[in-house]
Amino acid sequence: MYCHYSTITVENYPELQAKNRRRNFKALEMTEEPGQRKRRKGKADAGVYFVIQYHMKIVKSFILFFLFVSILGLSNGCATLPKVSEKIDEAPAEQKAPQIVSSKGLLSPQKSKAIMERLKSSVDPTDILERHNAVLESVTESPLTKGNKVTLLVNGQAAYAAMFKAIENAKDHINLETFIIEDDEVGRKFSDLLLQKQAEGVQVNLIYDSMGSYSTPPAFFERLRDRGIQVVEFNPINPLKAHGHWLLAHPDHRKILIIDGKVAISGGINISSVYSSSLSGKREVEGVPLPWRDTDVQIEGPAVAEFQKLFF
Repeated sequence: MYCHYSTITVENYPELQAKNRRRNFKALEMTEEPGQRKRRKGKADAGVYFVIQYHMKIVKSFILFFLFVSILGLSNGCATLPKVSEKIDEAPAEQKAPQIVSSKGLLSPQKSKAIMERLKSSVDPTDILERHNAVLESVTESPLTKGNKVTLLVNGQAAYAAMFKAIENAKDHINLETFIIEDDEVGRKFSDLLLQKQAEGVQVNLIYDSMGSYSTPPAFFERLRDRGIQVVEFNPINPLKAHGHWLLAHPDHRKILIIDGKVAISGGINISSVYSSSLSGKREVEGVPLPWRDTDVQIEGPAVAEFQKLFF
């Protein structure tokens, strides 16, 4: 009889039946032997454990549903940039010379104008350069810069090689911001190297996106924090961990590595073994396999300061 009352299932869990069981338990205690009561108590404890597990399943189901609804909003999450076509149409053909920054500081209007005139003379007559500059200034809110060296890193292999070399040569600080950082071969190689540089006295700062790095275990980041690396989780999935405004529909898709304020590497490559080959992967389009890859660029010069502004 006590087995019946201490076995709790989804079907007999409702509150009304729970009240009935409590009344029956009380009646049983008045008639049963001590040994019977002890055995029944063990069964009841198992039932309580099942109830807790049942509640946990409900909570997990709610969280998954909540995440699913939030992910549906991600289609609008990257739509914060202005429409370029509208900006081009709005940009007047005649504009004053833009401000240009070199490694020594802001150039005079005369020097800036001379540079723009030289660029215009290198192509057929067109106003696209002025319109393009207007769009850049509107989107980035940053001035043009001169004296930069830009190197194309065509795939993950080239990008990781350049990133590892830059990190190894760091003397003061390393700022890394990424959408995905995984606990795989590539991710662990990065984490080991970053910890090595932190131990050498180079300050390492990491920003990762909570949604993009959802599958990475917390222990991966705790290991970095425990050894002095400053780690920031952007827009935590758990709203209780968020500071201020919280919205999963706006993830951090930046992939930026900045070394000593002198070298910046940016593009579409995350920290994951997915990108470790010449082709990052394949997806089917209308039944036809379509290879894909991401690309980075390495920048040296005054433009790196603009990446520092983005990071901070």
